[in-house]
Amino acid sequence: MKKGRAKKLLGICIFLMGLMIFSVLPVQAAALRMYTIQPGKTWTRYDITGDGKKDRIKVVRKKSQYDGCWNGADIYVNNTKACAINKAFMDMSIRIITLSNGKPFLCLRGGTDNDISVFHGLYQYRNGKIVQVVNFINETYGRPVNEAKIYLSGNTVRVRTEAMSYSLGYCTTEFTYKYQKGTLLRTSNYGKYIKLNAANKRTGLFAAAKNIQAYTTPTSGSKAFVIRKNTGVKILNFWTAGNKMYIRVKNGSKTGWIKAVTFKESQGYAGSPQFSRVMYTG
Repeated sequence: MKKGRAKKLLGICIFLMGLMIFSVLPVQAAALRMYTIQPGKTWTRYDITGDGKKDRIKVVRKKSQYDGCWNGADIYVNNTKACAINKAFMDMSIRIITLSNGKPFLCLRGGTDNDISVFHGLYQYRNGKIVQVVNFINETYGRPVNEAKIYLSGNTVRVRTEAMSYSLGYCTTEFTYKYQKGTLLRTSNYGKYIKLNAANKRTGLFAAAKNIQAYTTPTSGSKAFVIRKNTGVKILNFWTAGNKMYIRVKNGSKTGWIKAVTFKESQGYAGSPQFSRVMYTG
């Protein structure tokens, strides 16, 4: 009788210990995932609406009168048109991204000659429509090219994009986006330069092609110093918001911000480049 009670008591203790251990274990996050899908085919293995259920996804390209070119694309989710892209392109990439919280996003890009991007960004399904929530393209200060590299970590996305900058030539930049307020938002207006092809291979510097005004901050308009023609300039990082862009530089021992230039200011028409030997193509 006593043995039976002892076994029963032991069983209850083991059960309670199991409950305690289970209660303190962390909840497993959804696996980070990124898949590439192709247009013209119906895909049924992925959740794009965010309800945890697999959806029917199909991207239909619109035919063009020109060989190798498309007039745009329509995206269907569960047999209903959720997005219309009305820009002509030659090639298209479609990636489905799922964060650790299970929230899905699309990364869409359309490219033309010389790998120039005509649309490129992150898209999200909202109220029956697929809408762009992050635009990778800023044509004011450069020509965007190639497909972005995307790195996932938890609910954070690092995005590296390439462009022919009108100030610095071919460069690779990086921004970080975090899932906040129901979508992906950029964590800062400050971006990183990952690669600058036109920098001097030995020193990493650019040579000023003319005198350039530097400012104390990207937004104050307060003048800091003047970069003299032919002096070496180290590129540090950049700031952008709305339609404005400034580049943080070091000239000798001084650090400041210079305005990024547009095509017209740098290369087009009677433009005046900021730096020497910066080749622009595209």
